Amino acid sequence: MSKKVIKNIAGLFLIIAVIILSLDIHSLDSERRIPASEVFDVDAYVEDFWKNRLPGRLADAVDIEYLVQLLKNDPDEAFDNYSNKLGISNTHYFYISGTGKVDSAGEESVLLTIGDEIQAELETTYVFGNAIRDGSGLVDIDEFLNMMDFNMVSVYINRKAKSEVAEPFRKEVGPGMTVRFTGAAEINRLHGVTEPLSIIPIRISLDHGE
Repeated sequence: MSKKVIKNIAGLFLIIAVIILSLDIHSLDSERRIPASEVFDVDAYVEDFWKNRLPGRLADAVDIEYLVQLLKNDPDEAFDNYSNKLGISNTHYFYISGTGKVDSAGEESVLLTIGDEIQAELETTYVFGNAIRDGSGLVDIDEFLNMMDFNMVSVYINRKAKSEVAEPFRKEVGPGMTVRFTGAAEINRLHGVTEPLSIIPIRISLDHGE
């Protein structure tokens, strides 16, 4: 190969190198490495979820008396048709509604009797877990760029349920009152329903009996 050809090739590579170095190239991966929490507004997301998306889901909550009987007689139908879950798991989440009489009202929960036999426990102090988020079926993990933000949605939803529903309810409720509720419950498919069934209240209507 002649010296002239070598010089031309070297010059061509030099021109290409200058062009490449002059470009402002951003890797998509580098953008994804920016923590989503820096741009994700969890307050706004949960506010929209609570006010605009959740009410329609609550309207479809399954009646607790029907669900308990179905879990005893045909658990597969109950879990397959009325629950949501995250990934491959035996933990399922149900949105449940019902009306019951208050047996007792403690610092941590309110015990209800529903119908002739069913007992349910409305949590009023320890509101945690993913029952509201995952039971809704409205929050898709694929919407989030990292698990931190996905988990923070649960935290903020639970705070809202506690401050706006559970705590005011606990201050007013007393034995003998009638409670109409809609809430979220966690049931393990392997263990089935256990009573009293623990429910995180999302909507509550309280009859003081006056």
